Amino acid sequence: MTSHNDEFGAAVLESMDEAIRSLLSQDVLDAFRSNLRDKRSINSEEIPDQLPTVSIVLRKYFGPSAQTIENTIAQRLYSKYGLEFQRNGDYHLTDYVENARNKVKSRRPKLEPISTILPFKEDFDGILVESVKEAIEEVLGKEPAKAAFRFLERDVKFDNLPRHLPSFYVALNKTFGKDHATVELAIAKKLYLKLSLDFTETPNTELSRYVETAFIKVSQRDRLGINIP
Repeated sequence: MTSHNDEFGAAVLESMDEAIRSLLSQDVLDAFRSNLRDKRSINSEEIPDQLPTVSIVLRKYFGPSAQTIENTIAQRLYSKYGLEFQRNGDYHLTDYVENARNKVKSRRPKLEPISTILPFKEDFDGILVESVKEAIEEVLGKEPAKAAFRFLERDVKFDNLPRHLPSFYVALNKTFGKDHATVELAIAKKLYLKLSLDFTETPNTELSRYVETAFIKVSQRDRLGINIP
């Protein structure tokens, strides 16, 4: 029989893998795992029990982006157990994980982790690419949009866009300059419309945050049967 600690640890590890893979790439995930193993002697199965050290390595390895990665790991973990995730500026990954662990323990046996194999992932990726193309066409018009697509694909091909989102966000900024915020907002609105999610514009929110939130909401809705507008 699988113990609660083994089960929860596996969910933590899977959440980390999913977060780094979705925000960056499989190659980056493999390199990070190698760094932990070779320089810190932390094997994959030991990661859930070495989170303070892992959090330090995340910050050294990814710099300012580490906070986003930790938040995404936590969001993935909370979504697996149907827990509400709330950002806390004073929290690090270890705090989020311990909070989730305590909530899961207090509510067992009702809470079990959701399978991390997301059957809608490819659908989500396809909808994201469609949203990007359609939104840019609506903002610019079809012919100018074709030129913009050529510029964007110098950095990130649309077929690879979902696996290289950070690079795509940089390419958007480079292609559209001071107008990139308008384009990003149009993409976010289109994505939420296609996913039947309510969209609320939040000042100073980047496209990456909108996409991340949409993925989490769809994950909870489709796997838990919870209607999350």
